[in-house]
Amino acid sequence: MRKAKLFTCSLAAFAMVLSLAGCMQNNGAGTEKPAETVSAGDASKSGETDKGNTARKEGNTSLRFMWWGGETRHKATVDALELYKRIAPDVEVKTEYSGWDGYFDKLTTQLAANTGPDVVQMSYTNVAEYVARNQLVPLDEYIEKGVLDVSNLSESTLDMYRMDGKLYAVPAGVSTSLLFYNKDYFDKAGVPYPTEDWTWDDYMEAARKLTMDTDGDGKTDVWGTAYMVNPAGPDITFKKYIYERGGRMWNNDLKSVAFNSEEGLSAVEFIKKPLDEGIMPPLEITASNPQNVDDFQTGKTAMIINVSPMTQTYMGMGINFGIECTPKGAEKEARWVNPSMVYCITKDCKSPENAAGLIDFMVNSEDAGDILLLERGVPGNSAIRSRISGSLSDMEKRMFECIEKSTSTDIENEPFPSGYMEIHSMLVREFENMMFGKYTPQEFLDVVEKESNKILEKFSE
Repeated sequence: MRKAKLFTCSLAAFAMVLSLAGCMQNNGAGTEKPAETVSAGDASKSGETDKGNTARKEGNTSLRFMWWGGETRHKATVDALELYKRIAPDVEVKTEYSGWDGYFDKLTTQLAANTGPDVVQMSYTNVAEYVARNQLVPLDEYIEKGVLDVSNLSESTLDMYRMDGKLYAVPAGVSTSLLFYNKDYFDKAGVPYPTEDWTWDDYMEAARKLTMDTDGDGKTDVWGTAYMVNPAGPDITFKKYIYERGGRMWNNDLKSVAFNSEEGLSAVEFIKKPLDEGIMPPLEITASNPQNVDDFQTGKTAMIINVSPMTQTYMGMGINFGIECTPKGAEKEARWVNPSMVYCITKDCKSPENAAGLIDFMVNSEDAGDILLLERGVPGNSAIRSRISGSLSDMEKRMFECIEKSTSTDIENEPFPSGYMEIHSMLVREFENMMFGKYTPQEFLDVVEKESNKILEKFSE
């Protein structure tokens, strides 16, 4: 029962991370909203100067824009679209939004019936599946025409969505993995705070010193580190550690895995090491947490590696914490950066040039950036990040600094293959089976290689 409970929590956490990475705690169940038309409203009265690209195809056009999120994201997006009417008065934008649950079921149904939206917010992981079904429009033509500007976006992040030489998605925001640490526990243990020069060896040594009996009853009640796969999944440590050793997750054709390797085995053994050494909470303790609450939030661990959007979550918990970039690998430093979510144009769009202009506004407009702030994650546009940083809290500014360091150095990223969302949840499940002793690390790799390749094969037929 304990194992089943942990698995249930992880699946919920996986769904949370996919949405939370850009929702910034605003993913909520959400009530599905019928299509609404954005009117000129106050936008026509605005005296501010928009710096986004304004190129568009002339003529009256109606666009449907579909996204998921909570009420604050909805309001911010609608407010931003009011401004869009000023630079594109001939484009009517109909908004269609809901919560995360059922979002992609609805989108898939609409696209199958040729009634899909024009512009759609997509998960950072599943673009390839829609490309494989010929349901998304390449964006290159509109970049070449100057309708869509990607000059302030990370090229390595864009490369994740280039398939057969064509670009299919533009990041709405970006996230990375960060080292969060509890300053009170570091002070109590007399351990210096982490620095950007920390290696994984430094991290593990600190975790051993931070595993403590704080109430004097002879039992450990604070552990140095948390489980490095749960709650955020394999992207957090497994992929990064493989990259740091020169390995890859996928073969070049994205039709089979490459992680059943010497580098992959080292990564799995590293993830399991804190459990073997007793410097992370026993899995039974983690399983007892409330849903979507991790061991750092409950005060059971002094450190956790997690996605950058968790900054706001930890701020809301009243934890006296600090933020640092994730430790460096032994062989090299590999930065991990993913979009929080992306914008795409669907095959059903009747005016893709105008749709590209709308995406350009959402990504590049300073006015839109001032309204949207962190609603879709840290802005992917480096100029917008710089512009809004002054309005953020100290912790949010520190998060920005770490993301800037990641995006300004060589980033190790691969495209996500078709079927990755299914692979991701399977990896989380089988990692837990391995941690519970069902598999050795090598047996785990053999199992997940076989299952992953089955999933990839389904999308290759």
